[in-house]
Amino acid sequence: MARRPKGLFATLRDAYRAWRRSKHDGDQEAGTGTADQDGTGSSPVVPRKDAFVRSRPQEEPLLLPARDDVFSFQAFPTLHWTSQTMSQDMLKTRVRQHEETAREELLRVAWPAARECDPADVVAAENAVNAKLSTEGNWCYEDAEGSIRCMAQVRLRVDPDLRKHVLPHHLKELTLKETQRLGVIRAERARTLTEAWLDVISRLELMGELDAHQRRLLVPFAATLADPDFRAVMEELRHQRRTSVDALVAALKGARGDHQEAGLFEFADAYDKALSAFCREMGVGPFSWVEDAVAADGTDR
Repeated sequence: MARRPKGLFATLRDAYRAWRRSKHDGDQEAGTGTADQDGTGSSPVVPRKDAFVRSRPQEEPLLLPARDDVFSFQAFPTLHWTSQTMSQDMLKTRVRQHEETAREELLRVAWPAARECDPADVVAAENAVNAKLSTEGNWCYEDAEGSIRCMAQVRLRVDPDLRKHVLPHHLKELTLKETQRLGVIRAERARTLTEAWLDVISRLELMGELDAHQRRLLVPFAATLADPDFRAVMEELRHQRRTSVDALVAALKGARGDHQEAGLFEFADAYDKALSAFCREMGVGPFSWVEDAVAADGTDR
């Protein structure tokens, strides 16, 4: 079957495509490939890759007002430029002519979005501004060399004055969190070591399983081997308990003696039993407090 000759339009189209490839890409290959499946004889055209340029963020940020117009976000925009008709070098040249206009457009679109955001919530503000730019932050510029498309994104930072104001509070918050974390670790360590030493003491003293009274008496000594600060606290606790016990024993002892002098022996006996029970509750001998009191005042009631 004979091949159908090209028409004038197909010939001119192939020549134009070959000229464009030669001009922009340096490709000197003529478009005389094999025939298509449709029998036209035109060579397939490989689609060229779009040229791409990214504008670097400026050192000086754009200022976007936050809610209430007291503080401003610092905006660092990034502009993405593409062209389907220009070479990379030509696109870079044309971008420099349109950058200032694109930044002004970005400021116009981002301004109302940032103004709705809390000045302390920079993450939410950045998301809101970029969401706005995703729909309204695409601009096209036409010139003699073809069209250029620009897409914008921003990175936001909190206002320096606001950062200076909240910095001490955030540092205190971090200090509290770390202090709490270390305190929990120290408390767990002190508990574990104290329990271990209590077990050692009970085994050496052949006490078996310690009851509440024995533990209360032995914990200050075991704490000495667990943690210095914990030991100091337990010693203070033991001292306060001893002071309270001494005061209560003195009151029971005085009440017992007063009732004995008044001849109210039944009441005196009740106070004596209360004194003995209290001494047993504290884990000491029933007569030790009486003996200490006698030794202190030199009298025997």
